[in-house]
Amino acid sequence: MKIDWKIVAIVCLVLLLVENILFGWALWSSINENNKMNVCYYDICSDYFDAEYVNNVCFCYEYDVFGELKLAKTEYMK
Repeated sequence: MKIDWKIVAIVCLVLLLVENILFGWALWSSINENNKMNVCYYDICSDYFDAEYVNNVCFCYEYDVFGELKLAKTEYMK
């Protein structure tokens, strides 16, 4: 059975296109999450001592009288 080079070229091009689309989506998603984390740390929780960003939720922490962090503010980010 002989495989034509044109079929192999088309299959390779389709696989390359799919790979590039997935890579672009992963890069976009990573940049978007980093921007949300920066908004959480520097905009929402700028008045607090510490912040944490997990799954579109921003947690702001402040110190209590014993010097331990306690949750002061929680905000859901879209």
